Amino acid sequence: MNCDFVFAAILLLASPSTPSPPSLLTEIDRQVRDGFWDPKLKGVDWNGAVARASTEFKSANSPAERDRVYDRLLATLSDSHTFRVPAGRLPERGWGTAGLRIGRDGEGYAVKGVIPGSSAERAGLKVGDRVLSVDGKPYGKDRVNFRDLFFVFEGVRGSSVDVAWRPLSGGKERTARLVRGPEEPGDTLVWKSARVLQRDGKKYGYARLWGISTETALTVVDMLLDRKEVSGSRVAGWDGIEGFLLDVRANAGGYDPDILTTFLRGRWSCCDYSILTREGRRMTPPEYQPLPVALLVNAGTASAGEALALKFRRHAIGPIVGETTAGMASGGADARKLSDGSMLWLTARAIEDLDGHSYEGEGVAPDVAVADRGDAVIEAAIKALALARKSGGN
Repeated sequence: MNCDFVFAAILLLASPSTPSPPSLLTEIDRQVRDGFWDPKLKGVDWNGAVARASTEFKSANSPAERDRVYDRLLATLSDSHTFRVPAGRLPERGWGTAGLRIGRDGEGYAVKGVIPGSSAERAGLKVGDRVLSVDGKPYGKDRVNFRDLFFVFEGVRGSSVDVAWRPLSGGKERTARLVRGPEEPGDTLVWKSARVLQRDGKKYGYARLWGISTETALTVVDMLLDRKEVSGSRVAGWDGIEGFLLDVRANAGGYDPDILTTFLRGRWSCCDYSILTREGRRMTPPEYQPLPVALLVNAGTASAGEALALKFRRHAIGPIVGETTAGMASGGADARKLSDGSMLWLTARAIEDLDGHSYEGEGVAPDVAVADRGDAVIEAAIKALALARKSGGN
């Protein structure tokens, strides 16, 4: 996921200053009361939580200890997108990534995605490997927030994060220091993932989105809108696909565009004018010929990735296949600069479906449940598409 597109405008880090901890605590308290999506703060005893935090500062003798006080206070709200990021932890631009994506797996956390070419891939991490700790923090039965699910692996290029894990295949615990490096643009990653899968004489297109942005959404539009052109210039055999697998497993979200779902529902302009070339006349944009589409998800699919799953279900775009998503569908976070240069991430908007149901802390359950091991999710999605074709669905 290329994070510059969504975070650059809000991560304007000031030169760190050193206000006294009680002063920063008061600042956080005011921001939460004024900006959290629920003015009743979800019914928690916020006054009591602030009082406890103030008392805890008396024995907090280091920056790390004070950071933990802030974390415990904000955890009172039980909101995945409400947390604090210490000063200097995330750069204003030019993010680096370790390339590791994780999610809940039983009583702990496991690898749910590894970005190609990343430090995590070079270290040998595989989907299904059990994550034991990250930078010394145990990852067990306690749920983590979005910061510790995703941001912990992002940061300044050249910086590192230590990960301990146990391979799914068995064996001893392994450790590695993953160096955060530059990530390829989102559209480049989508095109690199694109391929044609053949099963029982049928062809299915496949593409993976590691993040959700306008650029990734339009890349999918490009590859499905004129399939003959794609077949001739990028992916051989693409013009013969009879279904499409849109893979958002371990997708950490980002901007949530309506472009993609509008297009997949067939609500797309066409035939606006003709393009004339030596090869002849062709309508632009061409008419979109809808395909059966399946959405692949897992426990690492978070934030706007979960919103996309909700859109698929609401508009019956296609089956959702895989694991229940991360349960971090809080709706939208504002990043607010604090006086010490740190950033307070605060959920300003919450998501509920039209029946008033929230998926925060719960996740979106798939239509076809499959544990993400090997190619099991892909094979189940192809079967779901084959059934859709037989029933005449799009």
